[in-house]
Amino acid sequence: MRIKQVIWLAFTFMVLVCFAFIYLMPFLRSAVAAFMTWEQASKYPPEWIPDPFTLENFEKLFRLKFFPRWILNSAVYAGIIVAGNVIFTSMAGYAFARLRFPARDALFSALQALMMIPGFVTLVPNYIIIYKLGLVDNIIGLAILGIVNVSSIFLMRQYFLSLPEDIFEAARLDGCGPIKTFFYIALPLAKPAVGAVAVYQFLGAWNAFLGPLVFLRSPENFTLPVGLSFAFQRTMWVEYTPIIAGSLIASLPTIVLFVTLNKYLIRGIVVTGGKS
Repeated sequence: MRIKQVIWLAFTFMVLVCFAFIYLMPFLRSAVAAFMTWEQASKYPPEWIPDPFTLENFEKLFRLKFFPRWILNSAVYAGIIVAGNVIFTSMAGYAFARLRFPARDALFSALQALMMIPGFVTLVPNYIIIYKLGLVDNIIGLAILGIVNVSSIFLMRQYFLSLPEDIFEAARLDGCGPIKTFFYIALPLAKPAVGAVAVYQFLGAWNAFLGPLVFLRSPENFTLPVGLSFAFQRTMWVEYTPIIAGSLIASLPTIVLFVTLNKYLIRGIVVTGGKS
């Protein structure tokens, strides 16, 4: 039995390493191609050693007039969405998990049904709403559409359901109302779920392309993904290597955030998956 367990663990480890390598391959390829000329980066079979090693792609990025502005726009857009989701979805999740009000379960079921609808289906109605509000080509108006996410509400609700009922009962006996219980007890205990929501929403907002492409028109208002496409897309061809270099720079904040909040992310997912 001992030998079988060792063999099974070794096999499992090899399979996981293979899958990890497959998923990591595009990032490794991008990291190498960012220091190549387009002629070398587009060769087949692909080459893995830059020859010559060049920083020209990064120089093209930093020569762009609006490159710092695009980074700032992406940071503002992602920051508003993360803050909105952390605040509002935690409140909604707490309400669905711990408060009793008419049609609570029916309303939550309706929200869950919205998770099945692809985002592009609501693109036109959202554009009409933003247009009527006069917020087209406005980074704040675009961020308003994402400050509440149904999947984040679901995650927060599941986490609040996993907390012991005795804690909330003790709070009621001490005279805490629902609002005080939320801010002083529930929210501090929900750090793992809040961290998971923050990471997921930041990743989605920082890398968003379709929404900013549709709602933003002026180059100075573009987010980083749309700005890179705008700067290096020509009439008949696309200059891919500077876009790859810009994407590599854009990935740094997401990597730092993931490393920083990794323990909260894993714990939040594990706990919320255990309560229905």
